[in-house]
Amino acid sequence: MEFFYVVKATQKSGKKDAVVWFTAKTESRANLQLDVALEDAEIETGRGKDYSKPIRTDFPVYDDLPEEAVVNFAWCERYELAEDLRTWKLKTASAPVETTEHDEEETSSADTDSEVVLATSENETNTLNALAPMSFRTQLLAQFASDETHVYHINKETQSALMGMEMDTDNTYVQNLLLAASNVPELQKYDMNGLWKLTRAIKEVFPQDLRHELGLIIRFMKLWLVTNHIDRGILTREWAAGNRIDEIQRTDAGTNADSGYITDRGAGAHHTFDTLDLEIACALLPMDFNHMEIPGSILRRAKEIVANKEEPWKSWSKILRNQPGVLAVNRAAIFNLVRIAPENVHLTPVAHLEFVNQTMTAEFNAATELMPFPTQGDESEAKEFDSQQVDKILSASRGEYVEGISDPDDPKWVTDDPAATSQPQVSNLGGGMFSIDGLLATTTNEVAKQESETTRDVQMEEIERAESEINDTASAGEGADAADPQTDTVAPCDILAAAAPSLANSTAPEVTTEAPEETASASEEPSSEPVPEYPAYFEPGRYEGVPNDVYHAANGISSTQVKDARVSLMYFNARHVAKTIPREGSKVLDMGNLVHALALQPENLDEEFSVEPVIPEGAFTTAATLRAFIDEYNATLPALLSADDIKALLEEHNATLPAPVPMGGSLEETAQSYMTLPAEFQRIGADQKQTAAAMKACIKEHNATLPAPVKTTGSREALLEQLATINPDLVAQEAQKPVPLKVSGTKADMIQAVKSVKPDAVFADELLDAWRENPGDKILVTRQQLATALAIQSALLAHPTAGMLLTHPSRAVEVSYFGFDEETGLEIRVRPDLEIDIDGVRVGADLKTISMWNVKQSGLRARLHREIIDRDYHLSAAMYCETAALDQFFWIFVNKDENYHWIAIIEASADLLELGMLEYRKMMRAIATGFDTGEWPAPIIDDYTDELNDFDLRRLEALRTQA
Repeated sequence: MEFFYVVKATQKSGKKDAVVWFTAKTESRANLQLDVALEDAEIETGRGKDYSKPIRTDFPVYDDLPEEAVVNFAWCERYELAEDLRTWKLKTASAPVETTEHDEEETSSADTDSEVVLATSENETNTLNALAPMSFRTQLLAQFASDETHVYHINKETQSALMGMEMDTDNTYVQNLLLAASNVPELQKYDMNGLWKLTRAIKEVFPQDLRHELGLIIRFMKLWLVTNHIDRGILTREWAAGNRIDEIQRTDAGTNADSGYITDRGAGAHHTFDTLDLEIACALLPMDFNHMEIPGSILRRAKEIVANKEEPWKSWSKILRNQPGVLAVNRAAIFNLVRIAPENVHLTPVAHLEFVNQTMTAEFNAATELMPFPTQGDESEAKEFDSQQVDKILSASRGEYVEGISDPDDPKWVTDDPAATSQPQVSNLGGGMFSIDGLLATTTNEVAKQESETTRDVQMEEIERAESEINDTASAGEGADAADPQTDTVAPCDILAAAAPSLANSTAPEVTTEAPEETASASEEPSSEPVPEYPAYFEPGRYEGVPNDVYHAANGISSTQVKDARVSLMYFNARHVAKTIPREGSKVLDMGNLVHALALQPENLDEEFSVEPVIPEGAFTTAATLRAFIDEYNATLPALLSADDIKALLEEHNATLPAPVPMGGSLEETAQSYMTLPAEFQRIGADQKQTAAAMKACIKEHNATLPAPVKTTGSREALLEQLATINPDLVAQEAQKPVPLKVSGTKADMIQAVKSVKPDAVFADELLDAWRENPGDKILVTRQQLATALAIQSALLAHPTAGMLLTHPSRAVEVSYFGFDEETGLEIRVRPDLEIDIDGVRVGADLKTISMWNVKQSGLRARLHREIIDRDYHLSAAMYCETAALDQFFWIFVNKDENYHWIAIIEASADLLELGMLEYRKMMRAIATGFDTGEWPAPIIDDYTDELNDFDLRRLEALRTQA
């Protein structure tokens, strides 16, 4: 970029004005050079000096420019600034420089960096303005309007035209272009050449005669900027063809690996070389499965093959990674290629490569159906590639009948057999599951015959489900005061079938616990352990070992349901009868549930909770560890040529080129230059007049035959492009060098970079993400939460009374009791946390977690009493004592605030239990009335007038007195 400065002398100094100009990359560098040049010329600027501060002007385009970086005092004698104080024009008193049409062409082509003037006329040559100081929008539109090459200067007429284009709101194409560019701040730093290349690509991708989405233009701009210079042409071509690719993936050989076409993996699939390796490994496995729904066991085995670099996967991966456009091949074609390959073909690399090259035709790569396994011949036949066999398999995959491949007994080929169309079918549902509905009509003998002939393992899973839907997740127990899940029965079928038919459960099937989903072979013997079965209807009695989900779905009214009725009968009906208020189970950790599991049933911890995994030593945990590894890895790579190294090579090349003959500033200098030309370029005859224009034309013709010097400015990529024109071998060697990993970007980008060179690396983020995915649908527990719960467990076990209750040898945990309410006849059920039989005295207890870190010690007992009353713990205790025949009942309160785990053992007094029993019976009568009448009143029925209580009355009297 050129910078032209004028340094005006003060009037009293009597000195001449000076000019000086530079070619610099940035304005800051030009200012540094300006200071050096003025100091060398002994010119001091500023207030009180002979010269004013330098002023930058537009770069003048004249044939007699002063020498670069040299302060010139003669320029201002011939030229002066126009009224805008930026444009230079010839002084009227000065003698014009002799110019011709050839001179003007020479002037425009003599500008540095091959600058081209856009839309100029002969009369406006002296009014060209540099684009650099203009707005970014003007620069962008100037490059957009230029069809041949980039421009650095425009005249006033062109500038006005560009301003009109910018203000034309009806031109949606230009407005979208400007809006898109404003959303890509990186474009502000681009030079004119880069902007011109971008606008040329945009015009190629988005034709101007069509309307285009602004978002697509922005997306293409951003992709174009982050794509390297070599791949930008591919990106533009693919987008112009309608393939909206996000990146150019290259094979190991450097060719384009992905043309951006949508494969059978779907439009949203991001297919990479890593996924290609997994597909190759899966295709090599002998099992038969749906290639579009790969079972987990197959995928795990495939990952092991890739990680261990096992053969023949290693040979297949090496060859396919070098196939151009391999990432645009359908997954079915990859599987077919591996399936039909001759046995042990990977042992002969030449034959292996020949097989792949001849098989992967366009038709083959577009296949979306799996081919049948071909019949393998002897080893001698398997070592040679039979193209005819592949053609037969391709025909069979298209549905044609092929001798030796198609099954002649297939119903679609047997048209004269009426029973062929009714042949039983086994449908693949995906995910390793199969439907056997089509086999129901098969006779017993036929089934036995099929089982004896089967050669494949089919994963089967039988699940018996109750008709009633369980909407709630089971809590740790009634004692934890968890929300009671939705139930299907609140009364015996014989008693309440008429009053509440929606609650009857007489036809419900038995509920069984689901077995873990494990791949089982048909030849494996069934497990000897019986699957526990639980009745759909529980008769009155005591039941041990009933799972949470079974208990909460069983018949009977629980204490939690009674508490809901105390909110209002309307709520009880909506929650448990009409079920218009579902209460979905939540897997968010409840510290009370975790403490219950550790204190009461620690052996069941793994079944209900998933604990955060321990990060192994050496795993990448933070961005700093990733950065340290990347820096260490990059230090081991061979150094790439720097921009300065490339520039030195280019300058060395330019130094070997013959220098062009100078034009000369005067007629004598031009004549001297003309005489140095070779004889074949001295074309002015003896009888012709040797004018400056004629001699310059000969000089120009000679200079045009000289090799042009390469550019030595620009980015490293641009310099490499220049170096490729003079030393392509060196550039090719540079391209073969491994590229250092990027140390910038997001943490996810850095993880992918480390994976590319260290596939076996362990990342804390991935371990935690796999844990959070929670495949077992368990409650997630962090290490900190587990540590808090373990501390609470230790405090409970260390407490003399709590420890005795929780570890008593005769204790029973989570025992379920079913019975009837004597007064109403309604079914009830209870499940206390703990029960102990001590010398014939039955003691029950509930474990409760609380948070009372800010309650004063003197008010703790009152606060605990209010906790019992407000949460109806006394009502639950009364139900427990009556239904489970308990003689005493205790609450074990433990404070769950971190590092403040005090414990309070509170026994329910006789009066407290009586209060709870009376409140319980009152609500049971109300519930029974609701079932009998079908009326479930709201919490407030009658209108009323709000009255002041005693405290408010005293405040009222006090205020009246003050008034």
